[in-house]
Amino acid sequence: MADALVIIAADVILKKVASIAANEIAFAWGYKTKLQTLEQTLKMIRAKLQDAENEKAQKHGVMEWLKQLKLVVGEVDDVLDEVDYEILRHAIKNRNRVAIKVTSLPSLKKLLFRREMGHKIKKVNEKLSQINKDANDLGLQNEQRRPVVPDRPYPETDPYLGEFKIVGREDDEERIIHLLTESRKEEKLKIVPIVGMGGMGKTTLAKSIYNNPKIQQHFEVKAWLCVSIKVDIKTLLSNIYESVAGEKPKSEAMVNLVRDLEKKLGAKRYLLVLDDIWDEERLYWEDFRSVMINVNSQTGSSILVTTRKLEIGTKAMMIDSCALKGLSDDHCWCIFKERAFLAGQSPQPELEEIGRDIVKKCRGLPLLVKVIGGVLQNYNDDLEKWLSIKNSKVWDLEDERERIQKSLELSFDNLPSSMAKQCFAYCSIFKKDMVMEREELINLWMALGLVQADEEKNKEMEDVGNDIFQILVSNSLFQDVERDEYGHITRCSMHDLVHDLSLSLSKHESLCVVGAMNDNIDCIPQVKHLAFYQEHNKDYEFQNKVSLFIERAKTVETLHTFFLDHEIGKTFPFEQFKCMRVLKLTSHKSEKLDDSIGDLVHLRYLHLSYPGITVLPESIGKLYHLQTLKLQHCHLKTFPKSMRNLISLRNFMSTKILPANIVGQMISLRNLPSFTVLRRKGHGIEELHHLNNLSGKLCIFDLENVRSKEDAFKADLSRKKNLYNIQFSWSRYYEDGDDTNLMDILEGLQPPRDVKILTINNFSGDNFPAWVMKMDIDIKGKSIPLDKLVSITLSGCRSCLSLPTLEHLPHLWELVLENMDNLTCLGSSNVTGSTKPLSPSLRSLKLFGMKRLEKWIDGATNSSKMISPILDSLVIIDCPKIILLDECHPHPLVSLRICYCTSLISIKSIQGLTSLVSLEIVMCPSLLEITYLPNQCQSLKTLQIKHCHKLTSLPHQMFGCFGFLNELELGAFSEELASFPSLQGIEKLRDNLHSLDLRGRDNWESMPEEIQHLTSLTELTIRGFGMRELPMWLTKMSSIRHLTIHECKGLNKETVVRGAPPEATYVELYN
Repeated sequence: MADALVIIAADVILKKVASIAANEIAFAWGYKTKLQTLEQTLKMIRAKLQDAENEKAQKHGVMEWLKQLKLVVGEVDDVLDEVDYEILRHAIKNRNRVAIKVTSLPSLKKLLFRREMGHKIKKVNEKLSQINKDANDLGLQNEQRRPVVPDRPYPETDPYLGEFKIVGREDDEERIIHLLTESRKEEKLKIVPIVGMGGMGKTTLAKSIYNNPKIQQHFEVKAWLCVSIKVDIKTLLSNIYESVAGEKPKSEAMVNLVRDLEKKLGAKRYLLVLDDIWDEERLYWEDFRSVMINVNSQTGSSILVTTRKLEIGTKAMMIDSCALKGLSDDHCWCIFKERAFLAGQSPQPELEEIGRDIVKKCRGLPLLVKVIGGVLQNYNDDLEKWLSIKNSKVWDLEDERERIQKSLELSFDNLPSSMAKQCFAYCSIFKKDMVMEREELINLWMALGLVQADEEKNKEMEDVGNDIFQILVSNSLFQDVERDEYGHITRCSMHDLVHDLSLSLSKHESLCVVGAMNDNIDCIPQVKHLAFYQEHNKDYEFQNKVSLFIERAKTVETLHTFFLDHEIGKTFPFEQFKCMRVLKLTSHKSEKLDDSIGDLVHLRYLHLSYPGITVLPESIGKLYHLQTLKLQHCHLKTFPKSMRNLISLRNFMSTKILPANIVGQMISLRNLPSFTVLRRKGHGIEELHHLNNLSGKLCIFDLENVRSKEDAFKADLSRKKNLYNIQFSWSRYYEDGDDTNLMDILEGLQPPRDVKILTINNFSGDNFPAWVMKMDIDIKGKSIPLDKLVSITLSGCRSCLSLPTLEHLPHLWELVLENMDNLTCLGSSNVTGSTKPLSPSLRSLKLFGMKRLEKWIDGATNSSKMISPILDSLVIIDCPKIILLDECHPHPLVSLRICYCTSLISIKSIQGLTSLVSLEIVMCPSLLEITYLPNQCQSLKTLQIKHCHKLTSLPHQMFGCFGFLNELELGAFSEELASFPSLQGIEKLRDNLHSLDLRGRDNWESMPEEIQHLTSLTELTIRGFGMRELPMWLTKMSSIRHLTIHECKGLNKETVVRGAPPEATYVELYN
């Protein structure tokens, strides 16, 4: 790994030294010649690094040479960083001057600094010259010039490739689900272990089971806990509580933990997954099982365990355990092919033959198959690379663990770049099974110089970091990915064996200390990256040892990364961390930060979780290199004005909003979630002018404080090309008498051409400006459509009379309209009288509080085909002028929700909606009929018809049409009825309906008898009936597990318990 690190560091320094040497200050201070010499020497050494990589195993002394080079390169980096810091300080000081007066008489302090820097540059130059001489003595050759090969495009991963996907384990899954859901008689708690060696797919199988619909339906509560290390039962219970409740327990005393867990799980059937368990002793599991039965003595709960321990726990656990074997070659080939080749791509015959041979060498281990396949997708046109991996001697190793580890190393060695290798190795700083945030990872890599901007390809550091992240995901070194609503990966983790690989690669660079290992704190070796993780909330011995280490150890002076997630008992001594690039600290006791934090001239990443601090020291403004500042749980009252000097700051996170007069000077800033305009100097919208690097989301509030169109134009939003989500907001109750001024201001706020999400709140003009109505912007006199838009929200625009044109936006899938009081229709017929849908691409339309809206399209019936031919979801809430809906025409609508539409009289037809999955009709007090259902709608799973007080009957043949319902909520209906409307035919739902909720009236003395035929029903809720006893037939409904009675005044707890099915595990009466 030393070679990969040095290659990256050398490339970074070459860029840095060239930049500094070109600066006029370097010339004025007399550094230019020395820096040019340094650059030339480093280039000569850099040219020999590839040969050093090739010869390190053969030539004695090459590894030692690489180590020495690494140390000197580190020194060079520190020296250049100090020079660069001084240049930044000089630039900030002269920011408001027309020219830098470099010839002005310097102070004695400045002269001493320049002289000291000159000596340091000379010293590292001498060391590099010696390193170069040593390379020549070792016979290292310059790297041969190779023809330029165009970069391989990084393959985009399949949207679900990183998610758990089960291959060849279907029988195992079915058996385990049967074990978990079919309890033996009188068995109060079942514990089922999944056993197998590392990389066999235990966690993948457990996740597939955890998300299986049968499991979802059977268990009322599910929780997942990753354990990873041996823990005592009290700690395990504490972690289980946190997993179930989403918060830490208030007390960690055993009796309190059991009581608190009982509150959460006491009357519910639960499934708990304990992933990666290491405790195997029988007594441990007997004690744990006994405690969990005290928590919940009902039958039917289960615990699923994944472990490498074959003989784990009790005899019953071993009988029920599922020992995973290696997958067949055919199943392994399916996994390999999915990763090694792009979707839809057929492998070349010779590559398939080699690939199948490689798969056999993986011996059925899914993890190896994924990782090796992921690496080879980078080399689909390189037969030699495939052969070299197939013929590697790694596969011949007899020791299984060593063979797996070396096979993973083989995949690491074949990553497509040194940068990807070093970024992966750095991930050992995270403890095992820790979820890693994509953005945090990239920011950390940037702070340490592991990723750099690519000027040739016009890529920022963040873009390069995203490419590296994508490589590591597609090579299966990162797994368990989580995605946002747009499919972008936000989080991931590493498999245990892959984490072990990162540890072995970085063992001389990084150290991750978890609380249980606190005996080793006194003898921590010299490393660059160090993390302390507390395993228990109040491990005071561990905290004290870490405090002493920080106070006394010389190691901290050379650290580049330091993570600390607990107290150290005193103010943090920043002055000792002279070389720090990354600092992540947590303290619940500290009420202030020491001023010495401003002396960390190399610091680029600062993450503070200090709930006790209310102000930051002014010295924080001296962190000129700082790129990322995260202030988590910090209750700040204000920010120091010096923060405007953070000109390298790219990422800022805090619950408190940065004021405009500070943020306007942060020219490197990438993220600014919100900006509030004030009518004060330095707080106007023009402060956004220089922030052209902004990306992601920007919400601009209080736009009534923008004085003119000219000021709006000064914000220069259209040049901020990386903004994809923009929100324009006026104060809710602001009304300007000058409609022209409102239009002018919004006209001046034209967004960038690639904006994807646009929101306009509380615009009070009658009409939107031209760019909004046409959804195109003017750039240098040329009209550019906003054709990347996917979502538009118009809210509180109460005076607007018409909507923008949407039909030319090919990617628009969501439209949200709220409180547009003057809008009577969404669109109009054209001059010939023909009608077009509102949008050809729209998939979701949400209408809220549209007081005068009557029609979708003027002159046409209100049907979904008039909105969009591919609409998936339609939500209509509080639209009092909507009278009739008619969905007689075939349409692929999936979800229809109608609520609080007080004038809706008729849903004339939903015959055309044969793809509906969810239908909700709630609080429509004038509704008289729902007619013409689809002949057959097997897709509908959820149906609600509630609080429609004029309905006297349910739609004819409703249960025949919707025979596959899972959840049904009905009532209350017309007061004129003497009983609940007939549920004739509901027995057709017997195999599918598992949740039923019925609302009655006080004068209805019985509940519908027809429901007794629902043999799959597990949840029954009864509300507002006037009965005094539960019917006898209810006790025979043995499938019911959850019975809830609300506001049935004639019933008491005794009659409910007596009338409930004996199999019900949860019975409650709420009166």
